[in-house]
Amino acid sequence: MYGHRGDQRSAFIRACADGARPQGVPEAAADVIARHARTAAAMDGFSRRFQEVSRLTAPPYDSWDQGAGTPASR
Repeated sequence: MYGHRGDQRSAFIRACADGARPQGVPEAAADVIARHARTAAAMDGFSRRFQEVSRLTAPPYDSWDQGAGTPASR
């Protein structure tokens, strides 16, 4: 994602989920990143737990209900 990999990518997503505005990307891309950062952060954490801790890790259903796919007009 825009030059970020591994832990740097996770930190970028978490910062955006916490309200930081993405810098150095086109405005339209920054809008998409900001809109979906919370869901992306939840999925990033889930993916890490699923791969590194347990295949029985439950998906973050609550984060899917809180903003995933929310239209920009809302």
